[in-house]
Amino acid sequence: KMSDQENVEDVQEEIEEEDEQLSDKDILRVVKHFLLSSPPGEFEDVLADVRDLVRNDDLLNTGARDIFHSYNVEQLIPVDVTDDENKILHKVILSKYGEIDEKTYLDPRSNKIITVDHTKATVTKIVDNDEAEDEGVAKKRIALQKECDKYLEAHYLNGISTIFPSKEVKGELICCFTASKFNEKNFWSGRWRSVFRVAFKDDKSANVSGSMKVNVHYYENGNVQLNSSKDYAESVKVTKDDLMAQVVKVIQKVENSYQSDIDKACGNLNEMFKSLRRRLPLTGTKFNFASGQHELLSGMKQ
Repeated sequence: KMSDQENVEDVQEEIEEEDEQLSDKDILRVVKHFLLSSPPGEFEDVLADVRDLVRNDDLLNTGARDIFHSYNVEQLIPVDVTDDENKILHKVILSKYGEIDEKTYLDPRSNKIITVDHTKATVTKIVDNDEAEDEGVAKKRIALQKECDKYLEAHYLNGISTIFPSKEVKGELICCFTASKFNEKNFWSGRWRSVFRVAFKDDKSANVSGSMKVNVHYYENGNVQLNSSKDYAESVKVTKDDLMAQVVKVIQKVENSYQSDIDKACGNLNEMFKSLRRRLPLTGTKFNFASGQHELLSGMKQ
């Protein structure tokens, strides 16, 4: 028979174990952090690892909708918009700028409302938009979309853009760009995201401001990630070119500059690592650990 003291100690151990265990809310918070930090194109891989760690699909399912939704919107994931015969018409970027609620989004190109299954990143329903777009805003949006499409074709391998009318500022347009590349064979993946706000002063001038983000993951015999971002703002005035063409020229200039900065930074990484640690000691010769030199230390101890 166990003594009272032993019983007390057992209860204390159980309480301490319960205190150390995470609550379901804390587990979902950690899971969300891991999944939202997933490298480009590796969300499903991270999810599989998380399932193995948590071993509670019922718990994961309770937070799945919110996590998938957050990831798709933050990463500017595009979805296919199709016709009645399931033929792809164009792609729409999922973003907070076109979000009506967590399931429905505006497709500016067709002025339709699309319903999205975030777990599959697919469109499940398309309906007409009851609200007509302002004619002046629509004219500018279509013109800017045309210039952005030409820019993407010239400078991106598989880039996608969607121009949204601003919800906060009347007449303002928001340009979203995204491009992803996954190369599992060579152990790397990457994604470029840009968002630019175009606030028109008049027909001949506008303010352009926004940010760019780059995420690259290289994982051959290791795990190296690049997460970089840059903000930008500039006023645009028309001289000879059309205003929309001039706006896109500014976007092209700043994106080219940002890409060049990243190229230079990555090119200097090797020299940076060299400056952090010497390859050889000050004597310039490698220490021969196979020799008897290390016996000097044991002799000093004696």
